[in-house]
Amino acid sequence: MADPVLPDGDACRTAAGSSADEGAGHDAEPTPTGLSAAVLAVSLWGGGNVLVAAVPIDGLSLAFLRLWLAFAVYAAVMLARGVRLRREQFRTVLMGGFFFGADLITFYLALQYTSVAIAVTISALQPIGVLAAAALFFGERVTRTHLALGTVAIVGVVMVVLGAGTDRAASLTGNLWAIGALICWAGYFIGSKSARRHIDNNAYLVWINLIGGVMLTPVIAIVGLDADRAISWSGLGWVALIVAVPGSGHVIMNWAHRHTTLTATSLLTLAMPVISTALAALFLGQSVVTVQVTGIAITLAALAAVTAYNARQPALLRRVVGRVDPDRALNHRT
Repeated sequence: MADPVLPDGDACRTAAGSSADEGAGHDAEPTPTGLSAAVLAVSLWGGGNVLVAAVPIDGLSLAFLRLWLAFAVYAAVMLARGVRLRREQFRTVLMGGFFFGADLITFYLALQYTSVAIAVTISALQPIGVLAAAALFFGERVTRTHLALGTVAIVGVVMVVLGAGTDRAASLTGNLWAIGALICWAGYFIGSKSARRHIDNNAYLVWINLIGGVMLTPVIAIVGLDADRAISWSGLGWVALIVAVPGSGHVIMNWAHRHTTLTATSLLTLAMPVISTALAALFLGQSVVTVQVTGIAITLAALAAVTAYNARQPALLRRVVGRVDPDRALNHRT
């Protein structure tokens, strides 16, 4: 079976789990491979949202089992690679791990009370906050092109959600859980981008699932586990599928954070409600009307433009720097 954890590629790790890029405190240059990985991760998340909605297990129980199974899988891979967790990493991963666990809890609960389209669309509006963080905390250049294309994509997303049917969509409880998931999703994205400047991808995945699992364990101890449906071959099969599909999206995206910008990855997540709405129509019987199809087309076109625009940025930067300082441009290539 293939290693489910993508290597960083630019680092040689020791048995103690250190790497050349850990602690470097800077981001790698955005690459087409990083953008492609981000697109794949978002696609897996979009499909995973539909799987979560289809799972016949209580939301909290599903999140609990998913976190601990993912922890076991990634920890086994980490140990096989000779990598170890270190206590000094905890502060680095705490923000991402906390918001990761909180996002799973709030989003899974949202899907129990409102429609897939509504829950995913509210959560996907995280670029509003993340773009500000990209500029303020990571020194990224958020251009007018990013803002314009992001606005167009959001318009498409709004068309998708407003065109949705009203089944369960009027649930205030579900919409409030979805708003909570939006806040947590943005926090997770920002925390992951920050942590991946200092820590190996595999170790980070182990940490965030461990932190999330520890957060949810006392909650499950109080409310109880949905054992009748979860502790069965069918139930555990569903949990494994969730770890494999949307879980792999986290593996890939956290690798991509070292190879592209937070601006690009955040805007690409706007594709999730589009993918989820289309798949929910195909597999869950949720209707899709003309205005939603139009919104899907607008969103995908805007995100394709964002991807193409970001793919051109490294070459454009080299040309500009080359005119000002040829020696620096040569060093930037190497």
